[in-house]
Amino acid sequence: MMARLLMLALLSPGFLPAQFNLLLVENGKEVAIPDQLYSFGTKAVGGAVSVEFHLRNAGADTSLTDLHLTSADFEFIPAPALPQTVAAGTAVDLIVQFSPSQPGPSTAGLIANGSQLATFNGTGLASVAVSLQGGSPLPSPLDFGSVERGKSAARRIVVTNGTGGSVLVNIDTTSAQFQVKPAAQFPLDTGAQASLEIDFVPTADGPQQGKLEINQLVYPLTGIGIDPPYPPPQVTFDKASYTSSQQGKLTVQLAAPSEATGTGQVDIVVNPGDASANTDSGIQFLSTGTRTVTFNVNQGDTVGHFGSDTSATFQTGTTAGNIVFTVKLGFFTNAKAITIAPAAVGFDQSQAQRTSAGLDLRLDAFDNTRSTSSMTFTFFDQDGNTLPPGTISVDASGALGRFFASSDLGGVFSLHAFFPVNGNPAQVASVEVEMTNSAGNAQTARLPFTTP
Repeated sequence: MMARLLMLALLSPGFLPAQFNLLLVENGKEVAIPDQLYSFGTKAVGGAVSVEFHLRNAGADTSLTDLHLTSADFEFIPAPALPQTVAAGTAVDLIVQFSPSQPGPSTAGLIANGSQLATFNGTGLASVAVSLQGGSPLPSPLDFGSVERGKSAARRIVVTNGTGGSVLVNIDTTSAQFQVKPAAQFPLDTGAQASLEIDFVPTADGPQQGKLEINQLVYPLTGIGIDPPYPPPQVTFDKASYTSSQQGKLTVQLAAPSEATGTGQVDIVVNPGDASANTDSGIQFLSTGTRTVTFNVNQGDTVGHFGSDTSATFQTGTTAGNIVFTVKLGFFTNAKAITIAPAAVGFDQSQAQRTSAGLDLRLDAFDNTRSTSSMTFTFFDQDGNTLPPGTISVDASGALGRFFASSDLGGVFSLHAFFPVNGNPAQVASVEVEMTNSAGNAQTARLPFTTP
């Protein structure tokens, strides 16, 4: 009877040995380490590194009554509650932190319910104190401010060995835009100090981040890279002066080779001689059909590039006044104007035809003053003699004034005139047209009539 009772006692759940397994957790997944040896690497004295584990119960329900580490350099964060029942197939979440208290190797065993499940090791690295050169604490982050790309800004720091022995100082940065001077590794005796320079040398614009690592102590670094300023731009033209209804070429010249790369633009503003004059859509850049054109500047350029060209073609339109070209590049703005002088009426295409009913005349012209007041028509026979009734005068100020007030074509207009003929239209060989505006008189050549 005694033997049977003893057997029942041994088989009761409270006396079964716990079957705990320690599993490393990486990226949320459990990883089995066969030898159960875990290295926490090297860490500066005063620093800390943590690793996550699962303590999994692979047997029946059991009570976890004891869980500890055999070295004070290793601890659970947070300490697990004990005792606790661990159901079969479940696990206890553990975070083990290594925080070396002195330089050199450190080892700890993980004990669960009296059994050692794993061995942890790590190495403490002698710590040093880091400050700014004046002795104030190193700010976090250490900010270098805004620095032009290709230039540098320096901050000096002091490393002090306050330990009881000589220390090998290892110093590095995690970004090539932050550089340490002088050497990245050097010995430092007890109580000694070393002054170091950290340079921020941005190679791109925008915020830049990095880290300063001194014996595995980490200090964040920050700075902003900015493009260097562009050289001052100015607008130049392919002609010394312009008139209405012309095309010109504009170039953006830079005062020096550019250190920056980017985009600028040129805008047109029209100041007509008559402030009440309507807009002139003919004043524009040909490549865009608008009064704005962009250009590119690369490092080393002395002129702006309009696509594959170094100039932009523009039209002067048909409005007397000033055309102002304003170039904008970076922080620079520069303006230059060309003056379109008032001029007598200009003539473009014409068509003079005889019909059975009379003479049909069509004439394209422009008046950059928009002030045409009168027109005269003189007809000639085959021998060049003036035909009666001689010169025919027409007051055009009212009709043209109304047209210019509603048109966005500047001073451009078209004339369509029809003259009935008493007699044979074939006797009329040609016509001369003269127009008068505020700038003077303009006369066409003799326009021959043709029969369709």
